[in-house]
Amino acid sequence: MASCPPLGAASLCGLALAFAACKPAAEPLPARVRISIDGAVISPAKADGRQWDGMGAVAPGALTAIGGLLRTEHPAAAAASVAGFAAEAAGAGTEPPEPFGSAELFAGARSLGRRALDRSGQRDTCTPGWNGPPTWRGVPLTPDLRLSGELIDRDLVSDDFIGRFAIHHDHLVAALRARTVYPVAVDNQAAGQVLFVWIEVWPE
Repeated sequence: MASCPPLGAASLCGLALAFAACKPAAEPLPARVRISIDGAVISPAKADGRQWDGMGAVAPGALTAIGGLLRTEHPAAAAASVAGFAAEAAGAGTEPPEPFGSAELFAGARSLGRRALDRSGQRDTCTPGWNGPPTWRGVPLTPDLRLSGELIDRDLVSDDFIGRFAIHHDHLVAALRARTVYPVAVDNQAAGQVLFVWIEVWPE
């Protein structure tokens, strides 16, 4: 039986072009969008392993389990698993925080407004949500667009700093294409105490 001749460079280029032509084109990005921050997932422990409120420490096994869940490839599955585990840890007496804070949207160095991240009466939670939710409307979807925020644990005597987070243009585009509430993994930022931030991005 005769063997097939090897493909030459021209044939390979032709195949590559054919595959490229078959690949569906990405939907064009809208000029303006609406951006909301729906909530977050916070570690049940401070960076040193202590509880947010009270004097005890969170069991090391709980933090190890969360570290494993964070390595789940699908971000929504990871966020949901970590949120569930953090909520379970909160119910086991780990003294979760009372999170509040703020977020500011920037286009380059120009501020497009700061929003409060707060909800009256919200207590003892590693999975906070905020009134509103905090939203920016009619935002130009430029490559230099970014969200910067910080969260604080409200205490009776002195508040504890939880952590900062940054959400960039690529995250915003991913949320826009997801067409649902989208979890941005931020556990590799700052002290790693803010694990996920849930956002929505919709065309306007």
